[in-house]
Amino acid sequence: MTHTQSNKVEGNTGEGRGSGHKGPAKGHAFGIASVTQALEGTSFPISKQNLLRQHGKATIHWTKDSSEPLADFLKNVPQDEFMSVAEVASAVSGSRTGNESR
Repeated sequence: MTHTQSNKVEGNTGEGRGSGHKGPAKGHAFGIASVTQALEGTSFPISKQNLLRQHGKATIHWTKDSSEPLADFLKNVPQDEFMSVAEVASAVSGSRTGNESR
């Protein structure tokens, strides 16, 4: 009787992306995932003012080399209220469009 090799995935280490990069450490994310992490436990809907009061100082790691407080991402967003994490993430993403050279 032969045994076939298991296709079990032991976790995503990010290896094999070319430069030996292993991806973010557990509990550390980049881009929109970082926004989602920062807003964990937030009750929605929430006003922009309350969001900034509660989470404005949260560090958003947009890329490996670019981190800013959430307040910096939201300062030019015209929206005054957010109904979900997805709306905040969309606003942050929109605020970053064309601003990657910060």
